[in-house]
Amino acid sequence: MAQKRRTIVKRIGLLCVAAIGFTTTTPEAASWAPVIEGKIRVEDEAGGPIAYVTVWSAMEQPAEHTRATVWPAAHLGVADLWRVTQRYGALHDIISSFGDKPVPYLGIPPMGNAEGTMDVHLDYQNETGKGNSFARPDPLTFGYTFLKRGYLPGRVAFTIDRKTNHVEATVKLVRNSSETVESPSYLQAFDRVRYQLSYDQKNKVQTSENERRLVLLRDQLEQAAQQAVAAGDKGAAARIYSRMRYLPSLNIINGQIAGYNQADPTSAQARHALDLAYQLDPENLYVWMHTYGRQAAFPPNASREDRVRVNLPLLEKMIAANGEKIWPLYYSVRASSYASLGDYTTARRLYLEAKKMEPKYDDWDSAIEDLKLKMKISGAAASPPR
Repeated sequence: MAQKRRTIVKRIGLLCVAAIGFTTTTPEAASWAPVIEGKIRVEDEAGGPIAYVTVWSAMEQPAEHTRATVWPAAHLGVADLWRVTQRYGALHDIISSFGDKPVPYLGIPPMGNAEGTMDVHLDYQNETGKGNSFARPDPLTFGYTFLKRGYLPGRVAFTIDRKTNHVEATVKLVRNSSETVESPSYLQAFDRVRYQLSYDQKNKVQTSENERRLVLLRDQLEQAAQQAVAAGDKGAAARIYSRMRYLPSLNIINGQIAGYNQADPTSAQARHALDLAYQLDPENLYVWMHTYGRQAAFPPNASREDRVRVNLPLLEKMIAANGEKIWPLYYSVRASSYASLGDYTTARRLYLEAKKMEPKYDDWDSAIEDLKLKMKISGAAASPPR
């Protein structure tokens, strides 16, 4: 029987100013603005700009739009975004818009720039799915959270009427007394490159100039990682290599640009980056989650059940040590592992606990229904969760 997990979410403080939305439309303008623009300034408690802040986002969806589109029940709302930020934000400089995320529908827009300004560009029709032509809700609510090492996260939310197409706000981040503001040159370079990589549309441009740019950015990350290693900062180097799992690139065939790749974790480059991160800092939470199976020693011709029995204690150890900081994927894997070993009662309990902990990850109800079907087929009794 798995030991009941302990919740260790650390409550953190923040200082956030109110957001102000205002309209630049006229009575003769369109009945609703499809694109919302604006700027958000992120600064410290003294009013100085905070450069290269990571930004996460979410937007409330009316129920009728959710039903009519492919938007799932796991779609994040503004309150969900703050919970996700508090739980998983420590890995914000590894997580990218393309690549694995703690929850699949987490929005990751471009970062704040060197002057501490984040550009707002919200295309409502694009966000609700290509081909849809829903009018914006009236009002519309959307929000952002802001993350930077050395500071507690901050947030801002906007609720605007249908004709508003411009928003502005200032968000102040409070210093985190338990974490230093990072100053080494290799980490500053890491932030600058991440900022460049955060513009997905820019990365997709299929030109020779952009090919050279992407190669240069990859080389700059490699140089920053090597400088961190030389400085004895293996943890920083592991973070840089972890981010390098997901790097955009252009396909070159016979010297010609033939396409675009974004975030392929199966590529040799991505596997090598994770290998290096593992060698440098196997206890880094991101690295641990993605490599915990490497600790296992399997017997020859091990069956799937044998592998589950070996890996499951490692997974339990990881969850016990990190609680809700562990991504919900691994709570799901834990539950399904017990199910694969025939312990349906424990699996059902763990699915229900995971759903309660993070309801906006995948479709927990579907997993629970699948489990009930397996229980019925096997003849197992559906005992109440303990």
